[in-house]
Amino acid sequence: MKLKHLVAAGVISAFTAAPAFAGVAGMADLSISQLLVVDGTTHAFNPAALQIRLNSDSRTGAANSNFNGIEGTGIGPSSVTDVEFFPNAGNAVADVKYRCAGPSCAGINGIYGGSAENNTSTHHMTNVGDFALGDMNNQGNALAGGASGLTRADASINSGGTIGGASATIKNAVTALANFTTFADANLALALTYDTFVRVFVDPLLPPGASGVASAGVTWSLTLRDTTSNCAALPTGCTPTLVWSPDELNRSLVSSQASENALFASFGTIFSDARTLFAGHTYSIGIDQASLSTVVQQIPEPGSMMLLGIGLAALAARRRRQA
Repeated sequence: MKLKHLVAAGVISAFTAAPAFAGVAGMADLSISQLLVVDGTTHAFNPAALQIRLNSDSRTGAANSNFNGIEGTGIGPSSVTDVEFFPNAGNAVADVKYRCAGPSCAGINGIYGGSAENNTSTHHMTNVGDFALGDMNNQGNALAGGASGLTRADASINSGGTIGGASATIKNAVTALANFTTFADANLALALTYDTFVRVFVDPLLPPGASGVASAGVTWSLTLRDTTSNCAALPTGCTPTLVWSPDELNRSLVSSQASENALFASFGTIFSDARTLFAGHTYSIGIDQASLSTVVQQIPEPGSMMLLGIGLAALAARRRRQA
């Protein structure tokens, strides 16, 4: 009987003395630095690229956080939409200032090495406080100069006295419309220069009964259409529609345990399939780009951890008697 009490006391002490160690993070960042019209065979620059005019672009973004049922706060609104039309198309910006919830928010900039706002260099991959943070930024010309969007959602619970959990969600989207006219028949393609970063992380040292889920992903697609009036009746007909969704720009990851943690990073220049474009025809380009990240972390209440400890103690005592 005395042995059982000693075992139970030892197991419960181990749960209460050690801090509840946990951290979950998800990030999705997709940057387009250049989109050009090139020769379909040699991929050399084509003057048609200079004719592309961005008619409009729309950017939306949202960031939220929650720590033990308390919503995070930040500067300005938690969701932003900006729509710009020619000649200001390409200048739309959606930047939600980071939303932080939890007792460590007062020192969040120090945790991120100086600034948590739009931080792409410091990726939070270990628990160093009690907080949930969501942050997003989306700006840049969708055709040249960079259509970039930061989405980062982090949650960390480090205190043994913390009950419940933390969550953060962010999302952003870009929609751009452009058109151009060709002056000569040509076999053309599109060249895209990009940088993609997607990561999901669940701390391998989550305490018994704790759980975490991180998801993140990016999507990008382009549609090229012949918008010439009555083109079907013309001798040249209409250019076949091009729908382009490169694998490098369409990735999603999910992790609910350390063994599922994953990272996808890719950058470079890729080329679309070629299409024949006809002189005097007008073409439209539509671009859709988005990134999303969500993290959820839960830590059991102390009562649940104590019941688990008692159960383990009983199991240990039973095995001792059988031995």
